Amino acid sequence: MPEPQSVVTPVAVPPEHTECECLVGGVPLATLVRDFHRPMVNFARTMVDSATVAEEAVQEAWVQVLKSPDSFEGRSSVSTWLFGIVKNTASRHRRRESRIRDHEVLAASDAEATDPLSGRMHPAGHPDAGHWSAPPSRRFLPEDQSVESELVEYVRAALENLPKRQRQLVILRDIAGTSAEEAAEILELSAEAQRALLYRARGNLRNELEKRYRR
Repeated sequence: MPEPQSVVTPVAVPPEHTECECLVGGVPLATLVRDFHRPMVNFARTMVDSATVAEEAVQEAWVQVLKSPDSFEGRSSVSTWLFGIVKNTASRHRRRESRIRDHEVLAASDAEATDPLSGRMHPAGHPDAGHWSAPPSRRFLPEDQSVESELVEYVRAALENLPKRQRQLVILRDIAGTSAEEAAEILELSAEAQRALLYRARGNLRNELEKRYRR
C-alpha cells in the first residue's frame, strides 16, 4: 500500500512581510521557501523511509539556513546550495533512524543497461535516425483541465516507480529546474553520467505513463 501523504508542517522561517527579512544570496528566505520547499521534500523522500522523516530533514535544513544565511558564499547557485544541505540533513536522519543503505551510484553495468526507448527510435543509419519510429500516445496532449489534472497524478505515480537515483535527477532537473551542472554536482555524477541517467529516467517515466494510459 502506498504511504499516505503526510501533513506538511509549517516552516520555521519569517513571513514575507517581516521588516528585517533574511536574505540568502540577495533572495528573501520566504521566497526560497515558497519556490523550493516541496521539491526539497520530494528530494529528501528519496533518501529516507517515510514522508515524515523527509519533512523533518527539510525543516532541519531550513533552520540551518535561517541561523546562518551568510554561509552561502556564492560558489554555486542558491538552489544547488539548498539541495546540498538537504542531502546532508536527510543523510543524518537516515543514520539516526538506523536505516543506513549503501549510496546508490551509477555503476558501469548501469551504463550498459537496456535503453528504455529501445525499439521506439529509428537507429543510426536510418534516414530518420533519432526520430520516433513509434511515437508517444497522443493522449499525452491534455485537451481540458480534467485531463491535465489526470496527467499530473499519473506523472506523480510514475515518478514513484523510478529507481531512486533516476527519481532524484528528475526532481532536480524537471521539477526544481536545476541545470545539468548543478544536478551533477548535487548527486556527485560526472557530466556524462548525468546525461545518461537523465535519458534513462525520462525514457522510463514516459514508458510508465504510456502503460497507465493503455489501461
